Amino acid sequence: MLPEIHRIVYGGDTPKTISIWGITIDPQDPAADPRASVVLMKFLRARKLDVGTAKTLLIEVLRWRQQVNIDDIMTRQFPGTKMLATKFGKDKEGQPVVYNLVSPENAKSIWAELEADSKMVIQRTVRNMEKLARSLNYETIDRVTRVTDMTMMSLEDLGDPKRTQNAVLMRVMRDYYPDFSTHKFAVNAPFLLAATTWVSSFFITPDGGTVQFVGKGAKTIAKKLSEVIDPTELPEQFGGKATGFHWKMEGTTEPQASAPERDATAEKIADL
Repeated sequence: MLPEIHRIVYGGDTPKTISIWGITIDPQDPAADPRASVVLMKFLRARKLDVGTAKTLLIEVLRWRQQVNIDDIMTRQFPGTKMLATKFGKDKEGQPVVYNLVSPENAKSIWAELEADSKMVIQRTVRNMEKLARSLNYETIDRVTRVTDMTMMSLEDLGDPKRTQNAVLMRVMRDYYPDFSTHKFAVNAPFLLAATTWVSSFFITPDGGTVQFVGKGAKTIAKKLSEVIDPTELPEQFGGKATGFHWKMEGTTEPQASAPERDATAEKIADL
């Protein structure tokens, strides 16, 4: 099947291999690299193990990556909103945990940018998702756990509930980067926010899925997150025991991570 997919996407006068998320797949011998099977399984799981629809999805993804010139996007710098994200520690399955801090300024800016220049926002999001995807080894790690901190947010900050998400952006995140999130949490979420179903659309994350809303306070957060993250890996700010990470918000309207570039255990990621 892979030789046929390669022929459909690239034709006859192209490189003999397929490259996706930094992994090279030989259509004639995919078993040559065990990581290839891990990558391909993501598309099967995204289509509930239906081979026919998974094949269609893979063809779409490879064509899209060629059309947008994914390697060129990876080298570009994009203007606009910086949504603070830091990769810190791991969950109980050994997968990285990505923490996001969302501010009212972020939310308003992202909505405005989508309306003004959705193509730029999509490309910026693709660059950041591709960066995360390429950071995984596809041997022991092929997914992440996501924690979004909503300390600064209220229901009003997420915008008009009648506003719809950009369909192209949702499609890219859902279908073109499938099966990348094991768990997704929104912590410090106000009760009314968690109880409002439309607000889940604000969390555009790979493969869709359900965001688990967690209440306020370190004790409440730790109780829930410790189900999937060991307390020794959970930052103190969220009721855990791990040091080297916290959101620094004093004296600034825009939150900042605590200099993770100087901490070997934390890696700052822009716009994730």
